[in-house]
Amino acid sequence: MFLASALVAVCSVALPVAHAAGPPDDDDEAGSVTIYEFADDFATGATMSATPGGAQDVAFFRDRVRSGEVPHPSVFTPEGLFSEHHLPAAKGRQCRALLCPTSEATDARLLAHPDVRFLGQLGFATNIDAEKFERAPLDLVAVVDRSGSMSGVLSLVRQSLLEVVDQLGPNDRISIVAYGDRAQVLLRPMPVDPSHRQRIVAAIRQLESGGSTAMEDGIRKGLQVARRNQLRGRTSRIMLFTDERPNVGVTDAHSFMGLARAGSKDGIGMTTVGVGVQFGAELATQISSVRGGNLFFFPDSSAMRAKFEAEFDTMVTELAHDMRLVVAPAAGMKVTGIYGIPGDKLKWTNNGAIEVEVETLFVSRKAGAIYFSLAPNGNPALPRAKFGPNATIATVQVEFTPVGAARRSTEVDVKRVAPRRASAGLARGLLLVDEATALREATRRHHEANDQEGAYQLVHALAGRFRRLRDSDMQDERALVLGLEQTLAVLSGHAGESG
Repeated sequence: MFLASALVAVCSVALPVAHAAGPPDDDDEAGSVTIYEFADDFATGATMSATPGGAQDVAFFRDRVRSGEVPHPSVFTPEGLFSEHHLPAAKGRQCRALLCPTSEATDARLLAHPDVRFLGQLGFATNIDAEKFERAPLDLVAVVDRSGSMSGVLSLVRQSLLEVVDQLGPNDRISIVAYGDRAQVLLRPMPVDPSHRQRIVAAIRQLESGGSTAMEDGIRKGLQVARRNQLRGRTSRIMLFTDERPNVGVTDAHSFMGLARAGSKDGIGMTTVGVGVQFGAELATQISSVRGGNLFFFPDSSAMRAKFEAEFDTMVTELAHDMRLVVAPAAGMKVTGIYGIPGDKLKWTNNGAIEVEVETLFVSRKAGAIYFSLAPNGNPALPRAKFGPNATIATVQVEFTPVGAARRSTEVDVKRVAPRRASAGLARGLLLVDEATALREATRRHHEANDQEGAYQLVHALAGRFRRLRDSDMQDERALVLGLEQTLAVLSGHAGESG
């Protein structure tokens, strides 16, 4: 049984790069990977993984592309893209601890960042048996916006709550707080057992819209309910359903962010569910800065149902807190990008390394990953540092506090492997990071620079890499890239040329 409370939403940072790198060293025989001392051979599918997760907003981006639009870069986050894929890291011995970091790197060429020479992956394994995994009993407080603006989407909220109830068991409890002009408790904490289920369902189906929006009042009332009913050994969580964008710029004690932070200090996590609205990457980043905070967007009931059926138990199961990563490149190299990490949690150290923080890691059935890119550091006219097979191109120091245990630390060597020897997670990561950075830059050129030709050429080059892709896990990405290529081809005067 594992204590549970949250999913963290995180963003990515691409740091400016200045020098172009030459072709990779000729090497097709990179050796084995050195990883965490007790984390050398993870049995595929036998154990759970861990992931920093992310804002689930790629569905909105995909939907806009299917509609023939060019979405704004602010509605796309790499971590949302990564979360849809299984990204298993290098294999080694069985992980014998709650959390086992592992890392490797391979040659890379990113279209939007041509200076990059290597892409590294940091993955996380666990010793949690996938077949025996069971989350802790959950005390869930559903806080529902039922203001007048919700009239068109309240049916989706009701469907979402009914699906949540289907994922709860007799050891779980649910309560409902609704707010319009004011907040009120519609359903006090009630066990989700056969004797109470009918009453719970009836309360959900009676939700109706009306009044203005008093979000902070609703969250405050939800926290009151959660605090009064907290019990040791149980997870306490608020799930906020709203079509309003919370004002994260205000951080006083009575604001959305102030209330979220106060709840997190008391061990109460909060999931924000966007209903009928796309929140965007900036809001997701701010919410992720609060321990136990996460954010989802469900465009329709089928997407919502699929997510809850597959991942509800892991969405509320925290594994570790306050993870600190220090990525130190080898001599002659520099870190140029971190993908899957909040930008406001990044800083440089005195020796040129990059230090980043992740508030929460949570259990996942899909292997998650953090990626980082490296480029030569120095005058491009001078000889470049050589890295042969199995060479260490960086080290990663990892500190974290497992749930219910003392703080731990380790150091992971990042060894270079040839592309054909890269793990599935790193091989997919090469494509996903290339996709994420190219799409971000292309949509920026379209919306902010009015450079339709530049946007098309970048996506056209990316489409060339995806066009012949055979990995079944990546077919949605192939469709997304080729669809955006067609739209930009029309806008830039290249209609009929793509493909």
